[in-house]
Amino acid sequence: MQLYPTLMLSNIVKHYLIIRHEQEVFANYRLFSDGNPGLVFHFKDPFLQKSDRHSSSVQPHSFLYGQMTHFNDIRSVGKLDMLIVVLQPHALRALLHISASELNNTVVPLRSVFGQEGDDIENRVLSSANRAEAITAIEQMLVSRVNRFQHEDGLINGALRLIYQANGIIAVADIINELPVTERQLERKFKEQVGIAPKKFIDVIKFQYFLKSLQKSRSEVTLSQIVYASGYYDQAHLNNFFKRHVGVTPTQYRNNDHLLAINLMQVL
Repeated sequence: MQLYPTLMLSNIVKHYLIIRHEQEVFANYRLFSDGNPGLVFHFKDPFLQKSDRHSSSVQPHSFLYGQMTHFNDIRSVGKLDMLIVVLQPHALRALLHISASELNNTVVPLRSVFGQEGDDIENRVLSSANRAEAITAIEQMLVSRVNRFQHEDGLINGALRLIYQANGIIAVADIINELPVTERQLERKFKEQVGIAPKKFIDVIKFQYFLKSLQKSRSEVTLSQIVYASGYYDQAHLNNFFKRHVGVTPTQYRNNDHLLAINLMQVL
């Protein structure tokens, strides 16, 4: 279930995602980038995070994650009850006043990034009577940090707006033509405020547009039709990107009946 933030936080929080199962679930999942960092709160049993083929560690009960440049495998080992704060792409810079790229491919306990404030918000959220109360506590903390650190960057906001309006079907050159920025400046600003290069971010947003189109498509619509409408040259081009980005084929994704989110799928 998705919930949306207060208007005051809409430039920082994209939405809240609630994932909950009453029964215990023991299954492997694959998580891949949707272009957004976020905060996670586990009310029940945290996922096991696979470090490599032979080792894994238990995720913290609350943590922050940055941009992902490769997919990650995780495992549920009990009851799922999660609240995910899906942040806007540039939110880490606004909240922490550090380069967003420093947090790429990381899972960091909230206490490590927010100090005592991180412990306090974890305790308030995980002891809340319901999810509305939990979200209120999170929003109070985020508003406090935004008021301390946020500095609007018109160029980044403008570039993100162009990318989203085009559903990722846009070239870096098109952005440079629209905004008063050089390619080098845009690259530097994206890595500092979003965490990844503009071309890589554009690829992620175009891919997300394809996945959403795939989910909404009627059964009689062919995969090839969705591929071309999503801005890919041909199906081979998409297949290669899909394999690198998700580790499965588009058909395997389309036939998967166990998606917890658009970028979180059960795998064998």
